[in-house]
Amino acid sequence: MKLKKAAALAMAAIMTMSMAGVVHAENITSNTNTETAEQVDKIVVALGESSFDMSPFGANSIPRMWMCQNVYGSLFCTPYYGATLEELQPWLAKGYEKVDDLTYKVELYDYIKDSKGNDITSEDIVYSYEKMYTMGAETRINTYLDNIEIVDDYNMIFHLKKYGPGVLEFLFGNYTLNICDKDWFENATDEEKYNDPACTGAYQIVDYVAGSSITLEAIDDYWQQDESLLPDAALQNVKTIEYKVITENSMRSIALENGEIDATVINASELPRFYDGENAIDGYTVDIEGGTFCNVVFLNMDSGKSPLADDENLRLAALYALDSESILYGGDYDETTAEVCASLGTSTMAGYDENWSEDYFNYDPDKAREYYEASGHADGEVTIRILSRTSVADGIHAVMVANLEAVGFKVELLSYDQALFNTYKTDSTQWDMILDNKGATGNIVTCWDNNFNPDSFENGSVCFTHDDTLTELLNAATTTGTEEDINAFHEYLKELACAKGLFTSKNLMVGQNGILNLETNSNMMPRVNAFTFAADYQSNGQ
Repeated sequence: MKLKKAAALAMAAIMTMSMAGVVHAENITSNTNTETAEQVDKIVVALGESSFDMSPFGANSIPRMWMCQNVYGSLFCTPYYGATLEELQPWLAKGYEKVDDLTYKVELYDYIKDSKGNDITSEDIVYSYEKMYTMGAETRINTYLDNIEIVDDYNMIFHLKKYGPGVLEFLFGNYTLNICDKDWFENATDEEKYNDPACTGAYQIVDYVAGSSITLEAIDDYWQQDESLLPDAALQNVKTIEYKVITENSMRSIALENGEIDATVINASELPRFYDGENAIDGYTVDIEGGTFCNVVFLNMDSGKSPLADDENLRLAALYALDSESILYGGDYDETTAEVCASLGTSTMAGYDENWSEDYFNYDPDKAREYYEASGHADGEVTIRILSRTSVADGIHAVMVANLEAVGFKVELLSYDQALFNTYKTDSTQWDMILDNKGATGNIVTCWDNNFNPDSFENGSVCFTHDDTLTELLNAATTTGTEEDINAFHEYLKELACAKGLFTSKNLMVGQNGILNLETNSNMMPRVNAFTFAADYQSNGQ
């Protein structure tokens, strides 16, 4: 079994993130022991959701974000959220060569075998990408990729439809792009696909109780035997990983306090159990990472369907009325667990400019009132229907409603479960303002592209814009990724007054202090296999 020194990797990762400008909070541990273990026997980690279909091409879910790359390899490993193409770590791919902006040669290692002993070749790569598009609903494959040309068993040519920031990072290293053997998949039973798949990752499933738990074990004779070539995702710093489902937030914290689990992800309200604002409480290690999802309001821009669409004064009144900081606190967050956004995006995303916060619809009730009066409407004459979800904290809704009513609007809150929310959000007759959260795979331009690329929407964009200039500036930003083009799109989006990023909640992870370093993957989820363990670590599950 080939292993890397976890402590060295952790330090290298932190240094890389610092150089790249990525927001990354250091691990805060109460353990003063600096001696580390090469590999520990076991860790028990609590999942917050019970849906974890681990077949190769299952639908996306939060648990899959944790576990997919334990079980399945991708061409490259994305070492952390926001990593650039140059920072991707070769995994199944030995490397790539650029022919031109839309053409890239990729070479595989010629000795890849999955956990069942099947050879992995170019045919399996092409097959897996097709299945992820047709079965896993990973539509961005079709958006970015024209085709993969097979040269021979270990060489391929990727032909792109478009090029720009985040495109190759996604196609080469996204966690959803799982590789498995074609012949195995076509001949495997459903039970084998779910419970005992052929794994190209460094772990295999040894126990699976649907909705309850899943246990992974490091593969002793993993195909990549050269220690120097192991990416972060293929480390085996722990022999056995048991993922246990505990859906209630407080119960996960109690389980950690009671010594039933070793690590978990928590929400903001639970953080004081383990962190006093400066230090980890005795017995724990805490990791606080920047947010990857922006809580944002979009204004309905479909002419004739909303009073906001045809009156810029009303839109500006609404946007200046919303107090992002108070909304953040209304959700039971604070400056430790969340931060205000100054665009449709978060500060963890490449391309985000901290200077935007100086002038971004900054809360100004007097200015909001002036814009409302300039619209010529009397108080209470304009109703804003806010579409939101029942899962959103009541305090967030309360602050938003109070902010808007204070400048003259009448507000109707329409709060639905996720299914109805998804139905109504594409119907411009149903809302005037929508509260949603939006993310990206690491670059802010991909977040913008996901929401304003007219090719992805039947009615213009996420908020029904039909603006050629917006589309032109979006195309420039997503093609070049230059500071100039990114700023140009940001400024024009602000000029349209059709959206406002409010805040992002940070990602919080806690472990017992036998875990010295809690690593995260490219989704800001725990990369459990790469945790750094103290030499005297003992799992609570043993």
